[in-house]
Parts: sequence; C-alpha cells; structure tokens
Amino acid sequence: MLGSVSKTPLLVFDLMDTVIADPFYREVPLYLETTLAELLVVKHPTSWVEFELGLSDEASFLSRFYRTDAGLRLEQPEVFKEVFFSAYRFVPGMEALLTELKRTQPLWVLSNYSPWFQVARERLGLDRFFDGYCVSCNTGYRKPSRESYLAVTAQTGESNYLLIDDRQPNITGAQAAGFEGILFTDADALRSKLLSRGIVGRA
Repeated sequence: MLGSVSKTPLLVFDLMDTVIADPFYREVPLYLETTLAELLVVKHPTSWVEFELGLSDEASFLSRFYRTDAGLRLEQPEVFKEVFFSAYRFVPGMEALLTELKRTQPLWVLSNYSPWFQVARERLGLDRFFDGYCVSCNTGYRKPSRESYLAVTAQTGESNYLLIDDRQPNITGAQAAGFEGILFTDADALRSKLLSRGIVGRA
C-alpha cells in the first residue's frame, strides 16, 4: 500500500505586527503627543473596525477617530495619514524570511485591515512576496470569524493551510476552520518553527 503524500500547506500571513509593524502603537501616540494608554481611552471604539470591514470610508474614519464625548478631533488628517503611512516598515527579520520562502512556494495574506493595506503594499513592495491578498475591507469579514478563513479558501482553492498570526484568537479561529496555525512572536522563532516542519532549510 502506498503511503500518503504530504503536501506543504499554503502559507497564509497576517499583516500587521506579523509582517509589518503597526504604526498605531508607537508612531501614532508620538505624533498625537499622548501615551498609548491615554489614546485607547479617547479613541472611537468602533470607527477603525468599521473602516476595516468596508462599512465606512476613510473620511468617516478620520472624522470619527476620537470618541464623540472626548472633545477632540484630528486637526490635520492629511498629516496624520502621512505620519501613519511613512511608519510602515517590516517587522525585523521578516523581509529576509519572506524572500527565502518565496523562492519555493506561494504565499498569501489574510488580514484584518482597511484599504490602507494598499499603501503598505506599494510602499514596501509586498507583491514581491505575496501571490494574493484576502483583506477584511474587501471581504467584509474579520478574523476570527469562520467566514474570514473561508474567504481565503474560496480565493485559493487549496485544501491545506498554515496561518501565521500574532493573535491567539485568530489562530484558534483558524484551527476551528481546519487550518494549521503558528502564533507569531518574532522572525527567528517563526523560522525555527517552519524549519521543524521542513518548510524552510537550514541557514
């Protein structure tokens, strides 16, 4: 009897704080001259999520950046955007790891993000690495909803997936949808985990 052939799973990457450092946590508080903890108190609780789901546009998000009772507004939205966009950068080590992975296999993105992912895509040259993008602003579904994972399976037509994501609830949701998952902490740890699975070779 012939043994079954093991197929390397399609690697599916979260974007923010997995591939790209999220500007919200460092550059945005610095620009607004506040701390992250203080910002979390006054920011609007749903405007970003609505922007990520395609339920509101950029202008609406920027006008509703703060809670309505905070008595605050973004004084220069265009400057805010440029501060945000100019801070897009790879998580340390990820550009090199993606370069290595892309030599041997296709890579995809499954991300909760707004249309601003297109800015990051262009500025960082993400098309060098990724064959496709499944982003919540286009699908209308955010991880960890089951529908978000089904959206990427519908686009790719594969049967075997490995999600790499920095949030445990997203990994748990992926596993419930039949994906494998790796919780991302840093590029070196990810490379070690991929090496143990035979997905990358020894450096």
